[in-house]
Amino acid sequence: MKRFFYPFLAGLLLLTFQATLLASLPVHRIRPDVVLILILFLGFSYPTVLGGLIAFSLGFLLDLFSGNALGLYTFTRPLIFFVAQLFRSHFYWKGFSFQFLFVFIFAILEGGLILLLVSGLNPVPFHNLYTSVLADLLFQSIVTGLFTPILFPLFEKGSIFLATQQRVAIKRQG
Repeated sequence: MKRFFYPFLAGLLLLTFQATLLASLPVHRIRPDVVLILILFLGFSYPTVLGGLIAFSLGFLLDLFSGNALGLYTFTRPLIFFVAQLFRSHFYWKGFSFQFLFVFIFAILEGGLILLLVSGLNPVPFHNLYTSVLADLLFQSIVTGLFTPILFPLFEKGSIFLATQQRVAIKRQG
């Protein structure tokens, strides 16, 4: 239960931070997606079912926070988690350059997928949407990638702390 609760609580805190403090920045392009970074970390370090449930829950909450009725984040966040699960054994994800590149690519892919779904599901076409969104998406993906080397070690320390606490509790019982 702790293995679900603590990452979910961390995701909820990051989601609140992202929706309140980061949204109030004067420059709206500098808004990293810290929940995406957490979900990619979970994709590298958590089991499939547990991490998938956390990714689904955080995606659902992100849809609720953003007022998105379509459930796009509920779809894309578990999808990102499972794709990260596929690639976790093929890459060394502890290096700065790989962390940046991996999060940057996934942020671009998620933004493109959401843009594709919104334009496909909307009956009225948006005019001049692609040029403005693509420029903002590129800049936001770069900023999100730059936040990754700060957050990945914090998430890793939290995971190590949880694992040691779990081992201590097992030793006390046994």
